[in-house]
Amino acid sequence: MIGEHRHSAKSEMIDVREFRENVKQRAVHETTPIPRIYDEECAKAILSTAAIAILPSEREI
Repeated sequence: MIGEHRHSAKSEMIDVREFRENVKQRAVHETTPIPRIYDEECAKAILSTAAIAILPSEREI
C-alpha cells in the first residue's frame, strides 16, 4: 500500500508539472492574459483532488 501511495504522489507531481508547462508555453506563444490561460488550462485538465491541492496559483507560475 505504501508503494501505491508513492506512485500516486509521483503521478500527481507529473500532472502538475505538465499543467505548469502548458501554461508557460501558452504564455510565451500567445497574447492571451496569463490568468485567462490558467483558467482555461484548469478547465481542460483532468486532475485528481490531490493534484489540485498541490497545483500552484497563477501567480506562482
